[in-house]
Amino acid sequence: MKSKEDYNFNTDIKDGEKGEAIIIDFLKTHGFKLKNDNKDNKYDLKMLNNKGIETTFEIKTDIYCYPETLREINGRTIRLSANDTGNMFIEKECRGKLSGISVTKAKWFVTYYPHLHQAWFIKTDKLKKLIEDNDFYITENSGDIGSNTKGYLINREKYKKYFKIQKINTKWEN
Repeated sequence: MKSKEDYNFNTDIKDGEKGEAIIIDFLKTHGFKLKNDNKDNKYDLKMLNNKGIETTFEIKTDIYCYPETLREINGRTIRLSANDTGNMFIEKECRGKLSGISVTKAKWFVTYYPHLHQAWFIKTDKLKKLIEDNDFYITENSGDIGSNTKGYLINREKYKKYFKIQKINTKWEN
């Protein structure tokens, strides 16, 4: 895991765009066509379904979430520790301004976990209702140094029934 001192926002942007491209490909295999991608906080992707109806997606890519793995090194099996807390992070504020779930206009909110090979889909209004109806822990200082990023931590196992979890078989290369 990277330390806060090793953090690079430009790397996060590249990882986010890479995650968006993978989700675009996934959606295309399910009959969607890309209308446009967007670079503001309203939504990330505008897609057309197979009936020509527009829908928008907010895509978040969590590259830091990976499961415990076993690896053979010099004839010995080594257990590599996991970095998966079991939580989904939903940003709500950054640098003193509302952000993420607080400002998105997207119909769908998607969290993509490349190392778990999963994308978690939920309609944005349902996610907002889930947050409103629960007392989720709010983290502070979760982003880069000085960003004072705040967000909700949602236990994935406990709340997975609210999401459509899709298998994504694309290999993530750093």
